[in-house]
Amino acid sequence: MSVVAAAVVGSAVVGSYSANKASKAQAKSAREGMAAEERMADKNLEFQREMADQQREDFAPWRDVGQQALDSIWQGVQSGAFEVGNINLEDDPGYRVRMKEGVEAIDASAAARGRLLSGAQQKALTQFGQEQGSKEYANAYARAANEKARKFNILSGLSQGGQASAAGQAQTTGQLAQTGGNIMAQTGRGQNIAAQNVGAARASGYQNQAQVVNQAAQNWLTYKMNTPATTNTTQEQE
Repeated sequence: MSVVAAAVVGSAVVGSYSANKASKAQAKSAREGMAAEERMADKNLEFQREMADQQREDFAPWRDVGQQALDSIWQGVQSGAFEVGNINLEDDPGYRVRMKEGVEAIDASAAARGRLLSGAQQKALTQFGQEQGSKEYANAYARAANEKARKFNILSGLSQGGQASAAGQAQTTGQLAQTGGNIMAQTGRGQNIAAQNVGAARASGYQNQAQVVNQAAQNWLTYKMNTPATTNTTQEQE
């Protein structure tokens, strides 16, 4: 093999090897870049899950108390616990005190006039008891209604707080789903681009290799065409 032929072949080998190495390097870089993006996407998803779990833990006490309050409200509605119903004045401390003071005052007044245990005293006691009972019943009913309303409002406020916490948790979960979906979609697009880049690098490598071989063949043909036949014959004889 002549020096020129060896140079042409050597050039083709070196060029083809270089093109192959370059395409492999490009493909490797594309795969490494995609792997880095996937690692960051996994870390991002894990961070999103940790934040959602922390918020779920923070919301848990409010949700639990709200659920218990809601259960108490429902049980109270079913049992009639929030209805006032009949009022027993004998169980009302204020009524007992005022009745006792009023009776003692009437008795003292009757005794001072020498009419203790008289018909007038009994009539005064009966009238006082009726008036006091009528007035105190309305007061006792209002107090009972206010107390039941107070308890209901407390439970209602707690249940609303639990409802707000549940809504906040639902919003957080929805945001996590949306963020996670976006991350996975971006990762998918990145994988697609990386696969295209790998394919493009390989195709470019094959094309470059073909160009190198083709150029080497053209160089050889050019050399052969420009070399005089006599020179070739002389060289062969020598």
